Amino acid sequence: MRSFDFVILGGGVSGLGFAKRMTEQGHSVLVLEKEAVVGGLSRTLVYNGFYLDFCAHRFHTNNRELLNEVLALPGLKMTRHAKKSRIYMFGKYLKYPFELQNLLRAMPLNDSLMAGLSFAWNLIAKRFRRATTLESYKDWFVHLYGRRLYRIMCRPYTSKIWHTDPANISADWAEQRFQGENLKRLLKRIVKKLLTLDFSTYNLDDDSLAPDGGPFYYPRRGIQELPDALAKCAMENGAVIETGVTVTDVSLGEQTVTYARSESQELASFGHLISTIPLGAFYALQERRSPEVEQALAGLRYMDIIFVYVFLERAPLSNDHWLYFPDSDIVFNRAVEFANWSPDMCPPGKTSVCFDITAFADDRDSLWHAGDEALAAQVLQDAERVGYLQRSDVCDTYVFRVRQAYPYYDLAYKEKLDTVVQFLEHGPVSLLGRTGMFQYNNSDNSIEMGFLLADRFLSGEKRRSIYQATVKAVSY
Repeated sequence: MRSFDFVILGGGVSGLGFAKRMTEQGHSVLVLEKEAVVGGLSRTLVYNGFYLDFCAHRFHTNNRELLNEVLALPGLKMTRHAKKSRIYMFGKYLKYPFELQNLLRAMPLNDSLMAGLSFAWNLIAKRFRRATTLESYKDWFVHLYGRRLYRIMCRPYTSKIWHTDPANISADWAEQRFQGENLKRLLKRIVKKLLTLDFSTYNLDDDSLAPDGGPFYYPRRGIQELPDALAKCAMENGAVIETGVTVTDVSLGEQTVTYARSESQELASFGHLISTIPLGAFYALQERRSPEVEQALAGLRYMDIIFVYVFLERAPLSNDHWLYFPDSDIVFNRAVEFANWSPDMCPPGKTSVCFDITAFADDRDSLWHAGDEALAAQVLQDAERVGYLQRSDVCDTYVFRVRQAYPYYDLAYKEKLDTVVQFLEHGPVSLLGRTGMFQYNNSDNSIEMGFLLADRFLSGEKRRSIYQATVKAVSY
């Protein structure tokens, strides 16, 4: 039996960030990953010469120290981009995040006038409302933009992604999307452009950027290069990373973990255990039991996601990094064209697009259970109908499904999550990462989580938890 200071369940970027930081200080680390490669959601598939991410996975951060550390990872080369995205509404491609003046211009005249008046009135009225009373995503959006723009800008797309009314989604998710200072600048730009009649076109060939089109960094051949670089650093410092393994048992009393590879079983002991895997999966592995925790776990859901990749024999379709599609009669939520992220993602003269579809795999009527051919056919039909592509250019499709991709924030999730975390973070256990902590964040936040937890161990802090201290940031 091998012994390690730390055993990490799951090889996503948060665990790899933790492994890098701890091994740099001489600690022994074992990472156990069920997939054949590390990365978690930050993985890249390779299919017939195409490099395919799980939809959009950019690296961006306001933490200069984190950015410098990531950019300095040996062997990792990332190019700086300016984010460009659009949303398809009213039969037009509008800048996204919204330029309100273009949204109002695209709408039917009566709706535009009423929405504009509602927005103006809301700018005044919200000064007299208390934001502390906002419980749901709907409450937040109405507070910021007014009821009419809520019905246009928020409800269709949010309902489509999460399969529920925004009134049923916690305000915590809204707080991640609308961060104070950014919002103030956005509202200032909206008013200024409305007054100056500063409009842009709705053409997909328009090269101008949306107001929040901030910079991000991206590798040459997919986001996989980022976790690979973190893993390489950790291994050069002595970390052991086992991929393609199945963890079968965790004994907190004996401080051991059992895992299987093919026909063989291995046993490793640990001083501390870091779990980045889904909460229910970790609960099932360890020996402690609690009816209260099991009830709370039953009420915490993860959203699943289907990726439909479409391959075309032509130059790129547009110059956008993202396209959003809120209409309920369009099967997919987003389109991401990888050639716009890096030309090395596609063979010469070809392009590829990832269309994502959110679903709950446990729901019997979910699209999760549709056949691959039927899903691909529906995606192609809808994409052609909105003028995004022509099926005559399509040479192939590929469907890939991912379970437990997004934590689902219903109105009661926080109390249930507190119950689960307090139980699981017991003795030598710390939770970490987007999936392991049920926190909806970006890859940069996840890496930062790993560094923060490592720093707590290295500083000798008695509380080896970052649950209350982490900074959340939404990525959808």
